[in-house]
Amino acid sequence: MKQTIMAMVIGSIIIVFLLFPQAVSDSAKEGLLMWFQIVLPSLLPFSIVSSVIMGLGLTERITGVVAPVLQRVFGITRSGCYAVVVGMLSGYPLGAATTAELYRGQRICKEEAQYILTFCNNASPMFLTEFIGVSCMGLHKPLIVLILVYIAGWIGSVIDRGRRHIMRSLGLENSWSAEFAGRKQEKPYAGNVINVLDESILHSFVILTKVGGYIILFSILAGIVQQMCPFAPEYKAGIVSALEITTGAVLLSSTIPGISGQVLLVAFCAFGGLSSVAQTASVISETDLSTGKYVIAKIRQGIIAGILYWLCSTHLSF
Repeated sequence: MKQTIMAMVIGSIIIVFLLFPQAVSDSAKEGLLMWFQIVLPSLLPFSIVSSVIMGLGLTERITGVVAPVLQRVFGITRSGCYAVVVGMLSGYPLGAATTAELYRGQRICKEEAQYILTFCNNASPMFLTEFIGVSCMGLHKPLIVLILVYIAGWIGSVIDRGRRHIMRSLGLENSWSAEFAGRKQEKPYAGNVINVLDESILHSFVILTKVGGYIILFSILAGIVQQMCPFAPEYKAGIVSALEITTGAVLLSSTIPGISGQVLLVAFCAFGGLSSVAQTASVISETDLSTGKYVIAKIRQGIIAGILYWLCSTHLSF
């Protein structure tokens, strides 16, 4: 049944591609340029350095200064702090990729990995402040977008921890320490550093090539929506934002002016779009982490971020 449905979906996409060849070609070019000019140079260095750090067994040393704060704020282990740091400094999907790597390496348990995944995987700080805050929203204080997106993720983590605390009190769940008492201890790498660097470069290019493919695919879908959907521009902007946030942000800012458009834009940025969901699903595909739980958490984060921006906009000037 699933294979039949998948075949029908793929067949429909192929037919649409054949009906709109010019839109497909133009959108593919835009997606490729976006990946090559923006995503690749911004994420590749982070990915390589992060992989080298994990390969050399230096994650806990790197996060030594901030780990006590992050452990208290998010209620995670010292090893899990590294995924949070990477996710905050980089962008989709490196936070998820790092979480998956720590889980595969038995540095964090499944429950902690699933929990971290819900809030560590966000758009990059530069994207949220410069592109969204300045270019799309014209804010004088664009940092507010970054702050609210991160706070929304933190609020979501508080909700999850509260639920987990209730489950533990009822004896339905164990603590992370009990579930993963036998985790591997981090040890400095004693082999050839060049080998680690080679593996990190190859691994990073594999991840970012997949990311590029998804960006191009969803850029094509967004372009087709703009051309063929018989909806009003406002609805088209919403659909495109749900598919791919970079293109959608430009449409939203131009079609829905004022606070309403800004609230929607912040909410969609916190969610990330289906393109980022597909990228995340790709990098965690070799684990048993749930994409569904991740999507639910990102929808929640989007709603919270939108509400926070609306509340702040009524009392503050950005």
